Amino acid sequence: MLGLIGLGVALCVIAVGVVAIERLTRTERSERAAAAHTDELYRDPASLVVGNPEGDVSIVAFHDYNCPDCRAGAPELVRLTDEDGQVKLILKDLPVLGRDSEDVARIVLAAERQGGALELHRRLETIQGRASKFRALKIADELGLDQSRLERDMNDPEISSVLAANKQLAGELGIRGVPFYLVGDQVWSAPPSEFYSSLKEQVARVRSEGCGTGC
Repeated sequence: MLGLIGLGVALCVIAVGVVAIERLTRTERSERAAAAHTDELYRDPASLVVGNPEGDVSIVAFHDYNCPDCRAGAPELVRLTDEDGQVKLILKDLPVLGRDSEDVARIVLAAERQGGALELHRRLETIQGRASKFRALKIADELGLDQSRLERDMNDPEISSVLAANKQLAGELGIRGVPFYLVGDQVWSAPPSEFYSSLKEQVARVRSEGCGTGC
């Protein structure tokens, strides 16, 4: 019996080790891919930027407006950009949670043409329940944006190209879900209870060590 228990424990340890190695390998693959796509990640004019556009540390966030974890992290990201002053937060729309998510992403991208994307983004990250075309347009109207123009622009081929490029880039990076964060050139994640403190530490680490891939 003890032999069987010992064997079971050993198998569990091996399984945990295999999972850890697989996760590390995925991270390494993502970071190597990021090094090969620096312009698309860090200097894409179609991406919404929060914080300091000339900041010395870049955070890239792939997100979906209906992703609960994305919403949970959003205020912490904004808090960091406000408090630090030298962080450039780059938002990459990756609508993976259905048509509503794609419609909302399109509306935010279209709102950038009226100078209202950032405030619309912030409002959408604080709503309760599902984000949808109707709700996004309602908020946009409250912000004084032209709804007719938004509905026209959201279907512009240029916006379709932006979302397609983000999807392709996510595939190159091996992204399996959202949120997905790069701090500098390093993949980063943290549990909700440690999100802000861990993020600050990672930003400080990247600032100290530098980013070797042109980010």
